[in-house]
Amino acid sequence: MGRLSYKRLGEDLRWLTKRHLLEGLGVAAVLTLAALLRMGWPGVNSFSFDEARVSLMALQIARRGEFARVGMPSSTGIPNFPAAAWIFALPYRLSKDPLVATSFVGLLGTLAVAGVWWLARKAWGAWAGLSAALLFAASPYAVLYSRGIWGQDLLPPLAVLWAVLGVLGISGHRAWALALHVCLAGLAFQVHYAGIVLIPVTAWLIVYYRLWKRWPALLLGGSVAGLCALPFVLTIWCCAPDVLNALRGLMRQPAKVDGVAFRQAAEMGAGVDWEWLLLGRDWYWPRLLQVGMRGASLLAAVLIALGLGTLIWRFWRQKGRCAEEWSAILPVLVPAWALAAPLIFTRHSTPAYHQYQLGALPALFLAAGAVAGLGRRRVWGAVSTLVALLVAVMQAVPLAKGLTVVATELTPGGLGTPLMWPSFAARSLMDGQPIVVHAHGDSPEFFGDVAGFSVLLWDYPHRIVDGRSVLLIPELGASVSSAHLLATFADLPAWTELQACGLIGEARSFPRRKGEPPYVALTLEGGQEVSGFQRVTPLSLANGARLQGWRVRQVEGRMRVSTWWKLVGPLVPGDYHQFHHLHVEGAEEPIVRDVPLSSQAWREGDTLITWADFEQLPTTGLFWVDVGMYTWPEVQRVPVLNRVGDPLAPIRLGPFPYPSD
Repeated sequence: MGRLSYKRLGEDLRWLTKRHLLEGLGVAAVLTLAALLRMGWPGVNSFSFDEARVSLMALQIARRGEFARVGMPSSTGIPNFPAAAWIFALPYRLSKDPLVATSFVGLLGTLAVAGVWWLARKAWGAWAGLSAALLFAASPYAVLYSRGIWGQDLLPPLAVLWAVLGVLGISGHRAWALALHVCLAGLAFQVHYAGIVLIPVTAWLIVYYRLWKRWPALLLGGSVAGLCALPFVLTIWCCAPDVLNALRGLMRQPAKVDGVAFRQAAEMGAGVDWEWLLLGRDWYWPRLLQVGMRGASLLAAVLIALGLGTLIWRFWRQKGRCAEEWSAILPVLVPAWALAAPLIFTRHSTPAYHQYQLGALPALFLAAGAVAGLGRRRVWGAVSTLVALLVAVMQAVPLAKGLTVVATELTPGGLGTPLMWPSFAARSLMDGQPIVVHAHGDSPEFFGDVAGFSVLLWDYPHRIVDGRSVLLIPELGASVSSAHLLATFADLPAWTELQACGLIGEARSFPRRKGEPPYVALTLEGGQEVSGFQRVTPLSLANGARLQGWRVRQVEGRMRVSTWWKLVGPLVPGDYHQFHHLHVEGAEEPIVRDVPLSSQAWREGDTLITWADFEQLPTTGLFWVDVGMYTWPEVQRVPVLNRVGDPLAPIRLGPFPYPSD
């Protein structure tokens, strides 16, 4: 009898060991899939205005110690709290490469999958954990919203951590976990306003489990969240009347009640119609694959609906009992968590977006995992997990295909130029010589390319100017023998002006995707001077600029008047614009064109080419143009030095005929 007992015990131990080994391999495979979809295809992610701006803020925190008090602009017109920039300062402290920050977001997303697995595993068993993790790992929206440097991409991992801490705080009476749970509920809102969905759920848990009796932990967590919010609140209250006015205007806007948020939550949970986010709305799949994807979405929707229904039924059966086992806590938490986001955004005065559901998205997969724990037989859990595996495969395959496509091809309405391409262009030119970037604009607060290259060239000698109206050529000599002039597009006016200046250098192009124009660059050596201009007696302005010459030519059917300036100094700081008043023979009023000059990038010794275009002009008669500079926003004209007459009078160029082709 004893021998039989020992034999049976040995068999049971071997079975348990084998079972745990198989489960461990399954979990490892799921987390590998999650990591591959979130961190694979490095650089295949958007890096435009939002991502680059928050990266700049994070770099200023991590590398310069500049504390951010106000965050990114939001879709509501009210800036976000700066918590997202604080969090992104962590990877930027390790490396200034945005690819590291992108991988950081992907890693957090993978850990969120692990957190969902753990919650479901502890509550309902191994099959439930695998099922929930599988659906979360391959969810198209969960994947695509964990591949970018966006504040909202941090919401799913923050929400999962918030849920884990809440369950630990309730089940184990751990004060530290409860304090962190409350803190995260307040902090998620500061990462992105959509994080507000966690606050009412925390309030619900406090009421249901009578957590007010543990008020020290609640007070500590709430106080920390409040302290984090304090710099933003004080800054807006004292120093940003425009934001206060925008907030008042937002509150006065009429609100509407609809079901858009519920539809968006259902689409994100089921993985329906995600292609617009990556490939564009006009993208279509082969018929067979499309049928498979629709079937997978239907299965995912059934699992989520069945799981939510099951949890609500279990909650109802508890009849108010405050049981503190994991399997009893999750029926209280998960339905409220899943429904919080669509309920909150049912009434809205601004458009509701899919990303507003991100804070509640993990709850949908947790609910689906609960289905595996419905039946008493082990086969039910295995079948449920097999269905989840089928869904994951049918969603992961097109996701992988989509990421591969957008890496190398432009798809109309899809992902903008992926980070990998401007990153390659920047790295290719970083050979120790300065870089002057000519872009559509010069302010990182308003222009995506400007913000992007400000990050990519962080701590490298570079300047960025508005290539729509300025060509800046740095002074080259003994200390700086060459420089790279980079244009974000070949049809940028600065690049055409550079080609017309007769300068010799190594011209290179750096590819984007198929269907997109490349970046272009010219490496200039010293000892050259621009050509093609009509020289004038040099006229110096009080801000340190000196007019050297001008030219008129026809560009794409328009008359272009270009001026050649030398920045001789001393340079007077200011935001300078140039005016052009074109006089047409026989006309009473001049035609006015003003252009910004990117004066924040000026250095003594630079050559500055500026221009203005005029269209719909007569091709007969004579023309002349008055030019000069003024400060903005003061609109104070810059005087001309050492000239007879009124120093504020413009500089007149001409007369000249309409230029030939």
